[in-house]
Amino acid sequence: MSKNDISRRTFNALILAAGGSLAVGSAHADQAEPEKAEARPTRVTILLYPGTTVLDWIGPYEALHRVDGVEVVLAGKTTDLMKSDSGIVEYKANVPLSEIDYTDVLIVPGGAKEMMTAANDPEIADWIKAIDETSQYTVGICTGALFLAHVGLLEGRRATTYWKFTPMLAGGGAIYEDARWVRDGKYWTSAGVSAGIDLTLALIADLYDDETAMKAQLGIEYDPAPPFNAGSVSTAPQSVVDALGGAVENPVGAN
Repeated sequence: MSKNDISRRTFNALILAAGGSLAVGSAHADQAEPEKAEARPTRVTILLYPGTTVLDWIGPYEALHRVDGVEVVLAGKTTDLMKSDSGIVEYKANVPLSEIDYTDVLIVPGGAKEMMTAANDPEIADWIKAIDETSQYTVGICTGALFLAHVGLLEGRRATTYWKFTPMLAGGGAIYEDARWVRDGKYWTSAGVSAGIDLTLALIADLYDDETAMKAQLGIEYDPAPPFNAGSVSTAPQSVVDALGGAVENPVGAN
């Protein structure tokens, strides 16, 4: 035997010295490695109902569906066509509420009168409360925060909503915070309409990491540069605030 040859005894000794981490021409060498279980996608469920403000949910949807590993579900009481609060845009859910028994993220968009109609529908309200028990995050966009407050999910929690209707949060026991978006535990709420995009990017970062959120941001080229500094009641001229009626206690038709 040449000096470059290693006897089987020496080879086995090397294996033992290495902690047995090397295979010894054994019966295990030809066994296939066990398959790794595929990770379950993160399910994001967006509640749809007649009369939503479309950007409340389209903005978050556009950011979320670009994230690998996210499954977005549009859920509604029915899968019939619905009209937006403007009465022009039509949309529909792709899954009925009865088929959704869990979600990782629940997103409730806002509306005005129609939002309160949905919040007062026992079937929808009961489903929201049941699904909330399964979620890691429950999100109210714009007046969707009032929806969550109305069904009792924000009692004692900090929250925000569309500037005109902030007084309504107290009716559901929530504590208003003047912010673009607010997180209190698993409950996230945003100010009006476009603020839902900001919240969603923060949510993606919390779910995954900052880079994933930034990729989603660039994917929708979200780089707002409005020509006027009037996107908040705190920065808009008083004449503009007054023209929009100022803050109100209740939306039309609220109960």
